[in-house]
Parts: sequence; C-alpha cells; structure tokens
Amino acid sequence: MIDKISPEILLKQMEQLKDNMNVDQPFSPETGKAAEGDFKEVFGNLIKDVDESQKAADVSLKKLATGETTSIQEVVLKMEQADISFKLMKEIRDKLLQAYKDIISTS
Repeated sequence: MIDKISPEILLKQMEQLKDNMNVDQPFSPETGKAAEGDFKEVFGNLIKDVDESQKAADVSLKKLATGETTSIQEVVLKMEQADISFKLMKEIRDKLLQAYKDIISTS
C-alpha cells in the first residue's frame, strides 16, 4: 500500500546534480563561507523522517488488520501524517529542481 522510500536513491540523485553543477561546497550566507554537508545532512534527515513515518503508518495499518489495535483514528492519523510529510518532501524536491533548472537556463 505504501511505497518504500530509499534515502540512498534520492541522495545519489542529489550528488549527481551537485556533480553537474561543479560545486564542491555549498555557500552559507550566515557565515559567508562554504558549509560542509549541511544541506546533505538536513535533506537526508528529512528523507529518513518521511521513511520512518511511512513505516509507522504501515505498521499501524497491519496492527489494525490483525486485530492488535482497534483504534481506526490512530491509523488514519498516522497515514495522514505520512502522506503530508511525503508531500512536503516532494514539494521541497520540486522547488530545488526548479531552482537548479533556472540556474542552468541563465548560464
């Protein structure tokens, strides 16, 4: 019912985009210097959180199906949380890809 998310695949795609841009380190406006791994770490954590919420929703659905729990509200809540977190991650990815395409088109 819920597709598994592979953080490794998304991180690999991000690395490929980084390689295409020829950027060694992202720039941090706060420090005025390049920040090492901050973006990768933040986005990686986001992917892991989304994956965990989807797994939790899947487990709660299985518990409902097997009769271990009878709280339909809890199952629906976890499924909605997983759906919203996935949609947020997808929107962030789409915005990043659009920004990348805009940068490339101006070059």
